[in-house]
Amino acid sequence: MEDDVRQVTHHDYAEEAESAQRARAWPQAAKLWQMAINMADERHDYACHLKECQRRIAIDGQLESIARRILRIKTLESRRADHLDFPEVAVWALQDALRAAYDAGYNAEK
Repeated sequence: MEDDVRQVTHHDYAEEAESAQRARAWPQAAKLWQMAINMADERHDYACHLKECQRRIAIDGQLESIARRILRIKTLESRRADHLDFPEVAVWALQDALRAAYDAGYNAEK
């Protein structure tokens, strides 16, 4: 009896990548888009999706850096504990963090 094993296609990777993007799992989505690109034998818009994921990864990295540097927050990942997920932040520190994020976005557009 033959096994009916279906071959994984670039469409499968693209579908999983879209799912990862909806979950804001940018690194996973980027890897999946890259796999779709590597498997595709025809032109698809996968590259623009990969580029968007890479942009989001960079933004998340900048936000993490601002949170650590200015707000003294170790991570922006949910740790499922109120005392870890709801830090007390001074309004002037929040203003500095927002200004740093704005400046980063402004400078990225130049």
